[in-house]
Order: sequence, then structure tokens, then C-alpha cells
Amino acid sequence: MASLTSPTLLAPPAAVGMRRVTVLTIDGGGIRGIIPGTILAFLEKKLQELDGADARLADYFDYIAGTSTGGLITAMLAAPGKDKRPLFSAEKVNEFYMENGPRIFPQRYK
Repeated sequence: MASLTSPTLLAPPAAVGMRRVTVLTIDGGGIRGIIPGTILAFLEKKLQELDGADARLADYFDYIAGTSTGGLITAMLAAPGKDKRPLFSAEKVNEFYMENGPRIFPQRYK
């Protein structure tokens, strides 16, 4: 058994017969959620250029998780619509923040 002080090299999942798991995590930060929203919209646009207009970030990750405002973004990216496809595109995240951000994240100090 390896000790806690000596590093143990692990083989990549494919080398031991396990499937690779992809995880997208999104940090919190209030109205600053517009920053990951912008990055995710760019990424989704590039994926759509490769795989078609219906491509959504949820198609590329096994798990999507977030804290605080990252959790809100996660819900938007992963919530299924009637067709069982993601209800919102990543592009809609920033539209949501621009429209609803001031009500959700009011300024505390003026």
C-alpha cells in the first residue's frame, strides 16, 4: 500500500478499461456569472460549427455542476425541454443575466 506522502501514479481511465467521465463545473460569483456565460456561449458556438446548430454543451459532458450563480447556469444548460433536449442554449445565459441580473443580484452598497 502506498503511503500518503509518496505519490502514486494512476493509469488513465482508458488504460484500465474504464470510460472517461467529463465534468463541467461553474463557480459562483453573482452577476459575474456573465463571465462564464460568455465563455460557454463561445465554446458552444464552436461546437455547433463542428457538429451542427442543435449541439448543446450538455451533449458533451457527463455531469454539469455549479455553485451559487454557477448552479443557476448549470440549471439553464441542463434543464430538459419538452423534446428532452436542453431548454436553453449557452447564448441564452447572458441574455438571461442582462435581463434579470439586477433583480436577482441587487447592489448592496450605493
